[in-house]
Amino acid sequence: MARQNGWGCKPFLLFFLQFLLIIFFTPLTASAHFEEVHVLIEAGDYTEAIHKLEALAESTKDIAVKSWCYYQIGEIYYNYTHQYTQAAGAYDQILQLEKKGLSVEELFLAIIKKGDVYSRMGNYHDAIQTYDRLIKLAPATHFVHKTGLQKIRDINTALADLREQQRIAIQYKGTPLAAIAQFQIAELYRNHSQLNQPEKAITKYEELLEAYSDATVAPEARWRIAHLRHTVLHQSALAMATYRKVIDDYPASSFAAEALFQIANIHRTSEKYSLAVPVFEKLKQRYPNFWKMHAVIYWTGVCHEKKLNYPKAIAAYETFLHAYLPHLDPGYLGQISMHDKSVSEVKAQIRRRIENLAKQMAETELDRLNTAHADRNFSVAFSIARNLIATVPHTPQAKQAAEQFSTLQHLAAIENLQEQLQNNTLPPIEAARARLQIGTIYEQQLQDYSKAIEAYREVSKHHADSTYSAEALYRSGFVYAKQLSTPNEALAAYKTIITMHPNTLQAMMANFQLGELYRKLNRSNEALQAYKTTIGYPERDRYLVGGYKDSFSDRAQFRIGRVHYDDGRYSEARFAFEEFIQNRTYSPRLAAAYIYLAAINEKHDEKAQAAYFYKRAEDTLTDNPVQMASLMEEASTLGTFQATGSDTVMRFLKEHQKRLNMR
Repeated sequence: MARQNGWGCKPFLLFFLQFLLIIFFTPLTASAHFEEVHVLIEAGDYTEAIHKLEALAESTKDIAVKSWCYYQIGEIYYNYTHQYTQAAGAYDQILQLEKKGLSVEELFLAIIKKGDVYSRMGNYHDAIQTYDRLIKLAPATHFVHKTGLQKIRDINTALADLREQQRIAIQYKGTPLAAIAQFQIAELYRNHSQLNQPEKAITKYEELLEAYSDATVAPEARWRIAHLRHTVLHQSALAMATYRKVIDDYPASSFAAEALFQIANIHRTSEKYSLAVPVFEKLKQRYPNFWKMHAVIYWTGVCHEKKLNYPKAIAAYETFLHAYLPHLDPGYLGQISMHDKSVSEVKAQIRRRIENLAKQMAETELDRLNTAHADRNFSVAFSIARNLIATVPHTPQAKQAAEQFSTLQHLAAIENLQEQLQNNTLPPIEAARARLQIGTIYEQQLQDYSKAIEAYREVSKHHADSTYSAEALYRSGFVYAKQLSTPNEALAAYKTIITMHPNTLQAMMANFQLGELYRKLNRSNEALQAYKTTIGYPERDRYLVGGYKDSFSDRAQFRIGRVHYDDGRYSEARFAFEEFIQNRTYSPRLAAAYIYLAAINEKHDEKAQAAYFYKRAEDTLTDNPVQMASLMEEASTLGTFQATGSDTVMRFLKEHQKRLNMR
C-alpha cells in the first residue's frame, strides 16, 4: 500500500542513521536532554518539548547539538503539531549554521526537510527550488543529488497526473471511472514521494466517500483516512474512530481486518493490553486468512505475556513458531519488530520465551479435526488444526494437520462469508463484496476454478448492475482464458463487461484482454481494434521503481507493434514502436521496443540503425531489473530473449552490435 520514496532508499537511510549517531555521541548532558525530550513527545507534551529544545539550542556552543535541537523542533512542528511555517523556520535555523562548522550531511538533511515542508504546505514552486539547491550543492555522483532530482521529477509527474485525474473526474462524473479518478487524486496528495499533503488527501478521500459511497475503492479510502491520522498526523483518537467506521461500514472488505489490526496495535503500544487482546481475538475469528495473521498471533502472545497470563502466551508463541514462522517470508518479520533478525534468530528467541509445552492428546484432536472437516465445519477444523500444530508439533498427527492448514484457513474464511450472506446481515454492497471475495479465494488461494466461476456467477446474479458484477465477469474471463483454456467463454465474459459496464475500469481491462485473446488466436485485426479501444480509456498508472509507470494503455500500445511484427508488417511495426518510444518515455518496455526496432532494421539490412537500437537497449537495460523483466515478457516473439538470464541478454547485445559494426 506504501510507495518507495527518498527516505526509503538504503543510502539515505544510512545517512540518517549516521546523523543519529552524531546525536548519541554528543556529551552526556545532551543525551540526557534527548531522553527527556523523547518522553515529552511520547506523552504528547509538544510545547514543553519545544521549550526544552530551544533552551538547549540557545545555551550550547556545540554546533552538532544545536543542529540536533532545531531538527527535533522542526520534526515536532512537521509531524505532530502540523505547524509547517514554524517547521520551515526551525530548518532555516540549521541552514544558518552552514558557515559555523555544520557538517555537510546535516546541511543536506535540513535542505531536504525544508523542501518536504514546502511540499506539505502545497508550495511546490518553493519545494522544487529548495531541492534544486540540493542538486547544485551535492556532486552529481552523490546520492542526495539523485534524491533531489528524483523529488523534483516526482512532484512534476504528480502535478501532471493530478491535472489528468481532475479532467477524468469531470468528464466521467457520476460513473465508476470518476470514482477511481477521485481516489487517484487523493492518493497523489497522500504519498510523501508525490504531493505530500495528508490533510488534503483526507479531504479528497472524504469527498470521494460522499459522492461515491458505493465505489469499490470506498473501503480503502476510509482506511486511508484512518491510517493517515494514525501514522502520519499522529491523531490517535481520530484514527481509532475512523478505523471503527471502516469495520462497521465495510465488514466484508479486507480493510476491515487491517483496521482491527491497527486498533489492536494502538492499544498494545499504549500498554493497554487488556483492550488489545479482544481485538486481536476478534480479528482471528472474523478474518482467519488475514495476510498479517502471523503478527496477530505473535502480538497476542506478547499481550498475554504482559498480562502475566503465561498459558495463553505460550499457546500463542507456539502457534507462531510452528504454524506461521516456517512459511514466513523474512521480509514480513518487520511486522513483529524483528526486521533486523534472521528467521533462525527469531525461532531461537521465541523458544527461549516458551517455558512449557501445552499437552493434548494428538489422536483425539486429529479425530476431531477430521470429523469437523467431513462435516464441512471448516472454522472448527481450522481452529483444531492450529492448536494441534502448536501443542504437539513433532507428532505424525500434527504433520497431517499442517498438510491441511493452508486449505482450511481459506475454507474457513469462505464459511464465515457464506454465514453472513445466509443470515442476511450484510447490506447489498457488502453482500456483493462478500460474494466476490468468495470467488477470489477459490480462484487465487484454492485454485478451485469451477467453484470460483460459480461464485462469480452469484455476484452477477444478485448484483447485475454493480461494479462488482463487472469485476466478477472480468475474473471469470481471466479464469476461462488462463486456467480453463476456454477462449470462447472468456471472450463472452469480456464482451458482456464492455456492453453492460462500459464506464468501468474492468471495461478497459476487458478490452485489453480481448486483444490478448485475439492475438493468441491469430485474429490480428480484432486484436488491433481491442488494443486501440484500450488506449482510448483514461489511464490508471502503476508506479514502479526507478520512476517508471506501467498501465494497460502502455501494454496495449506496445502490443500493437507486436501484432504488426508477428504478421510481418514491419513498416507498421516500425511506426508503432517509434511512436511508443516517443510517447512512453517512462514505460518499463522501452528496452523491448528498442530491440524490436533493431530487429526490424536488421531485417531491412539497415545495419547502422540496428546497431544503434541494440546500443539503446543495452544502455536502458544496464542495472535495470524493471526493463529487464519487461524485456523477458515482451520480446519472447523474437526467440532470443525467451526465458534467458540477464547476463545472457547483455552478452547477446554486445556481440550483436560487434557483428553488425563489422559488416
